[in-house]
Amino acid sequence: MKRLGFTILFCCCVLGSFAQWNTASMLREGKSAIYFDDYVSAIENFNHIIRIKPYLSEPYFFRGLAKLNLDDFEGAVKDYSKAIELNPNYFHAYMYRGIAYQNLRRYEEALSDYDAAIAINPGDAYVFANRAITKADMGDYKGAEEDYSRALRIDRQLVAAYLNRALMREKLDNMEGAIMDCNAALKLNMFSDEAYGLRGYLEFRQKDYEAAVADYGRALKVNPENTRVLMSRAIAWYEMKKYPETLADFSAVLEIDSTNAYAYYNRALLRAEIGDYNNAIRDLDKVLDMNPDNILIYFNRGLLKMDIKDYEGAYDDFSESIAIYPDFVKAYLARAAVSSFMNDYAAAGEDQLKAEEIMARYRQMKEGDKNALVDTTENFQRLIDINSRSDQMREAINGRLQDRNVIVELQDMFVVQYLPLDTLRKGKVQYFNRRVMVFNQQHNYQPALTVSNKRFVYPAGFVDSYVKQLTATVVENPGAVDDLLIRGTLYLNQGRFTEAINDFKAILEREPRNLFALFNLAGARMRMYDYIESIEDDATPLAGEEKEKRTVDYSQALEGYEQCLALDSSFVFAKFNIANVYAKSGKIQEAIEMYTEVIEAEEDVAEAYYNRGLLYIYTGDKAAANADLSKAGELGLTDSYSVIKRYCSVDE
Repeated sequence: MKRLGFTILFCCCVLGSFAQWNTASMLREGKSAIYFDDYVSAIENFNHIIRIKPYLSEPYFFRGLAKLNLDDFEGAVKDYSKAIELNPNYFHAYMYRGIAYQNLRRYEEALSDYDAAIAINPGDAYVFANRAITKADMGDYKGAEEDYSRALRIDRQLVAAYLNRALMREKLDNMEGAIMDCNAALKLNMFSDEAYGLRGYLEFRQKDYEAAVADYGRALKVNPENTRVLMSRAIAWYEMKKYPETLADFSAVLEIDSTNAYAYYNRALLRAEIGDYNNAIRDLDKVLDMNPDNILIYFNRGLLKMDIKDYEGAYDDFSESIAIYPDFVKAYLARAAVSSFMNDYAAAGEDQLKAEEIMARYRQMKEGDKNALVDTTENFQRLIDINSRSDQMREAINGRLQDRNVIVELQDMFVVQYLPLDTLRKGKVQYFNRRVMVFNQQHNYQPALTVSNKRFVYPAGFVDSYVKQLTATVVENPGAVDDLLIRGTLYLNQGRFTEAINDFKAILEREPRNLFALFNLAGARMRMYDYIESIEDDATPLAGEEKEKRTVDYSQALEGYEQCLALDSSFVFAKFNIANVYAKSGKIQEAIEMYTEVIEAEEDVAEAYYNRGLLYIYTGDKAAANADLSKAGELGLTDSYSVIKRYCSVDE
């Protein structure tokens, strides 16, 4: 979440000399990754340095900077705090921790950090500018104006400080001073579309629409795709009753951004006003495609359908509004009118009575009757938020998509998998495990195994060829346990669950205490259950039938994992999978406790932090979720940052 548009510049701290060149090199690589917006790679670099030299403050600071840019504000605070602990006079750590606190709306802590930074270096303009942002968020516009003025006394070239001070002066009704600030910004940068746009807004506020349109035009010459300015000019044209120009600007916005719900909505209102009802309805259809829960759009579309005498369509739209918000009085009254037009006077009377009943309850609420049950204005406002489902902030970084609208699901269970030697040499083993290492050493890595929850993709034809070879060996020697194990893992990887289960069972008939066979037998059963569930979820019931709700019996898989722990209590992958079973079974607290056991045993299992974080979201513990997801991201699970953006933001 960015605040007030003030540009926070990347700072380059003076670094001490390190004993090892590669540490300094990794630090430079990490800083370069930040510069090129590759924050995930930056975190990986700083992780390496911290493991080698945990006493250095710089890697914590820069890792915090990377997390800040991924909206992991809690994680950033943690890293900045560590940097300050190691270097109590770390000016930039205080300033950037203040920025992180500000984004978390922990304003008092942000102010405290900015004050500490100013005490260390009172000659830095940016710390005053950032403290001004926090004061503005707290509603202290006078204090914010003073801080912007201090920043400008230090550095009179800060265009953003002039523009932000103009915003504060507008809040304080000092319109003349605000326009003077815009003029000062334009003297520094005559190509600032933001300065022209803000001056146009201030002129609009003073009802000087012609001047506003002129400045909006100047801004658009600099940046023709500034949709915010196009929207503002459209509204100015509207105030001047120049409807063709208004319509043209709304349409121009949509040519640039076809997902701009506000442009569709405002164009619909304008089209309705000039009598173009059918096109107005089409625009509202677009808004509903982006946000199907918006009661205001259903209601307005219903009114338009009444205008074109589509009474059945209007009735349906008013009914949708009521279904989403049962206390929507105007929708009941409008539906009553539609029913009257269709000569259904009984239905009209019922809706009229319902509307009167709701109004009576509202009157009771205003009179202080605590028993008057009505939805809050806040809830109503949420339901009419036009863009509530169209926040499509996406950043593609080296092929990684960081998207607030992510599909969130648990990290998959672990299984023992066959790992070709060339893959092993590339370092793709997920986690170290003593038993796996012993197996691989005994077989000189031919074959090699690993424990992973990622489904490996083998070269074309490899699996069929190797399975054929293993089958020939097993036929010749039915007691070839290792060959059965490898064949079973390949069957499991390919989703051939019955064959995999048969191979693991055959091993256990010969070696009942074979940990890998027990573990993969349970894993094969779990994956088979999940596969069956996915098929049933996709099945469409016959007309008139309800989809049967089925509870999956994971008891056999659970028993298998428990047997694994009886053989080796340190085998954390079995604990992780048990936690997944609990989570899938709805035993949320038990799952959280089991993921905690995994983390206590092996603190680098990123998937355990990730899954526990998702369950904390489910329970409503946003702070705990943020901490776990931040750690998972730090350990390499980059999807964590998307989940933090979507579910752990203070705006959600």
